[in-house]
Amino acid sequence: MKSIIINRMYAGEYLTKEIGGGEVINLLHADDQKNYCFINPIGMINPEYDDSVCAVVHTRLYEAGCFEVIGVSIIGKSGQLFHPKGYSKKDRVASAVNQLRAYERNNPITYGGFPYVMTNESWPTVSFVSEKLLRPKTLIYIIDSAYDKSINQELTICQMSDKRFARQSLIMYVDDLKNPNSYSSFMDMINNDELWYEKTITVHDGMKEHNRFNFLTLINKEDDELAFSNMFNHFFTNHPKLFKDFAQTVMNLKISEEFSIKREFHNIDLWVEDEESILVIENKIKSGINGVSNRHDFSEDGLVQSQLSKYYEFAIKEGEKHNKKVYLYIFVPNYNKLDLSSYSGSKHYKVIRYKEIHAFLTTKTVKDAYYNDFCNALYKHTKDIPIDYSEILMNYLIKQIQKHDK
Repeated sequence: MKSIIINRMYAGEYLTKEIGGGEVINLLHADDQKNYCFINPIGMINPEYDDSVCAVVHTRLYEAGCFEVIGVSIIGKSGQLFHPKGYSKKDRVASAVNQLRAYERNNPITYGGFPYVMTNESWPTVSFVSEKLLRPKTLIYIIDSAYDKSINQELTICQMSDKRFARQSLIMYVDDLKNPNSYSSFMDMINNDELWYEKTITVHDGMKEHNRFNFLTLINKEDDELAFSNMFNHFFTNHPKLFKDFAQTVMNLKISEEFSIKREFHNIDLWVEDEESILVIENKIKSGINGVSNRHDFSEDGLVQSQLSKYYEFAIKEGEKHNKKVYLYIFVPNYNKLDLSSYSGSKHYKVIRYKEIHAFLTTKTVKDAYYNDFCNALYKHTKDIPIDYSEILMNYLIKQIQKHDK
């Protein structure tokens, strides 16, 4: 028998208590450059599957019946680090801990020099050592046999046709005997080289990314759309060369030396105008597209009449009046899966993701006391999810290491 473990992550109460869960190591490499992984909730696996596990698929819940794949640990023949013995759960856990300690004596498991397997552990903190860790190049989702929602054909989907997700359990097994169809789907996904890349990430890499504190964190405005629109206005207005370079590199648009930026001009977030062009910029953090009235009027073959259409029509009139070309943009965080297709006017706008904005701005040196804070504030919104628990866990582990070093 061959099996795959579906390991659900980021579901523990520890996330709200500022302590690291065992799963903190699952997407990391230890100091010996090996990827170790912990199986939720207590590191143990069902003995029925001893030495049969060929992969651990690390996931996070998207919604009922649907999980996002965030990594895959490939397990070799000797990847299982212990085989518990005993009749009671207490005896089996103690056996697992003792076997793990014996392994660790010959194969030290450290992160940033910090020994991960402690002598006083009451449960095994590491379950497997993998041959390699695969990271997804794109969003990959697993859906079970009961999932009945429509699926975007552009997404990568692994369908479990003969298996359902357990409602509460953090671990699930898929094997080639009981669930041959689902097992086959997983293996097709795992063996598709187009979906994965390999990159060694250690705690030292995490320490380089650790300090992203900024003034918006201090005042609890990290998700405030108004604050970000004001900051875009501030830096682009007070540092015109920054905006000129940004327009040329990110917007693929060349603007003249003399341009003006207006904030909330006719309710438009940023209205940029030079001798030849008008730029309309809408900034969306977590909000959607507002309708222009509660009547939900429809236009453009049934699309919802929206503020996008309203701003487009206004900009076109201004452009015609002053003989200027009109360009329209929407700034959107990477996790905001904003679907513009159902809104009128959307076809006229180009979406620019925060990751692209952040990547450009961090290459520039700007003499402004708040510029680094601005870039650090943007970073959170470059992620594919609004809360990146992997980074939160990394920070917890770094704190433990730094405390150990004192």
